[in-house]
Amino acid sequence: MAFDYIYGLSADQYSFYRIPKSLMFGDEFRDLSLQAKLLYGLLLDRMAMSAKNQWIDNESRVYVVYPISEMQEDLNVSKKKAIEYLKELETVGLVKKKVKGFGLPNHLYVKNFVVSQPA
Repeated sequence: MAFDYIYGLSADQYSFYRIPKSLMFGDEFRDLSLQAKLLYGLLLDRMAMSAKNQWIDNESRVYVVYPISEMQEDLNVSKKKAIEYLKELETVGLVKKKVKGFGLPNHLYVKNFVVSQPA
């Protein structure tokens, strides 16, 4: 397959997932895999849609609904790997999972990597 060059203003036509520099290079995130960092970027992207859909709990916190099956598809990985990457984010405190049960999807709370709260 031959890809064409990007010309002039057409470079603005692409949308991107954002991965914060501090997440990539910060010492506190050094042990996170690149896949977990990419998953965090995907979760950040979903936050805007969650806010638009009014997916906000009774404490005014926005949550994301992102089933493991969709993570698998988006990252092109096995279920085991998708769970592993999510667990990495939970372990460092970037994501908090609230299990809903009764067949309802889990709520994922994406934490602000810039502002840390006392433990």
